Amino acid sequence: MSSAHTGTIRGVSASLGASAFFGIIFLLSGLVTASAEYIFAWRVLVTLACYATVVVIAGGRRTLREYWKFLRAKRSRPWLTVLLALMVGTQLWLFVWAPANGQALDASLGFLLLPISLVIGGRFVFKSHISHIQWVSISIAVLAVAIKLALTASISWVTVFIALVYPLYFMLRRHAGLDHPAGFGLEVAVMTPLAIALVILLPFDAEPAQVAGIGAIALCGALAMAAYLAASRLLPLPLFGMLSYVEPLLLVLIALVLGERLDGADLLVYGLLALALGLLAVEALRALRARGTARNFRR
Repeated sequence: MSSAHTGTIRGVSASLGASAFFGIIFLLSGLVTASAEYIFAWRVLVTLACYATVVVIAGGRRTLREYWKFLRAKRSRPWLTVLLALMVGTQLWLFVWAPANGQALDASLGFLLLPISLVIGGRFVFKSHISHIQWVSISIAVLAVAIKLALTASISWVTVFIALVYPLYFMLRRHAGLDHPAGFGLEVAVMTPLAIALVILLPFDAEPAQVAGIGAIALCGALAMAAYLAASRLLPLPLFGMLSYVEPLLLVLIALVLGERLDGADLLVYGLLALALGLLAVEALRALRARGTARNFRR
């Protein structure tokens, strides 16, 4: 078996593992009774501990030094890091708040719209090419949102926040050159003082089941990010993008497990969005096959 094939298998496993870990976080957040703020705080602290373990390694220290030098080279970059930490920190909190407050379906809808938002953002911010299939996918997503507005006259702020702020976070990171392996670690470090304050000040029910649930959420959060970053390094971009569509569909199923229900209108909206994601996945698969064909031709 070639090293490239082995790397692809490892990358697919890492991507699916990341989706599974995110799903576990979503499910457990709807079951534990601790506040979302308390869970968020422990997730930040455990993630920071994992990054600190990596920094102990010589390669990790070198990467961190290089990134810190890059940040200091331009005065705006440290402030942008603080802004990015605020954006992603709010998303981390919202990911555990939504399922605990009956908004799991609204959050899953936001994550279903997220890939569409990223495609649109890439087109208008980075001038990326959009294929015919991608335009069709975008049109279907717009139709789904229009149906949602026509039937309910509103869309949850949770959906809007995830579908708009997360793409802005990713695009700002890339535009400023801050999408570095050490970038997320520093963003977590920026959130740490708030996390420590929340752990100290917020009340907590120290029942064994609650402690175990929060510990599992925090550990899964760190493992999910590690698996996600590993998949992004091991997989070709089209395949990585295609596998990332597994998570929002999984979140819909978990929302149903938590007791939320889809009515007739919601079934239509979510069905259209699933179709839109399916088309994006087909496009990603075509790009992957074209890449493989070109590589074989060169050989």
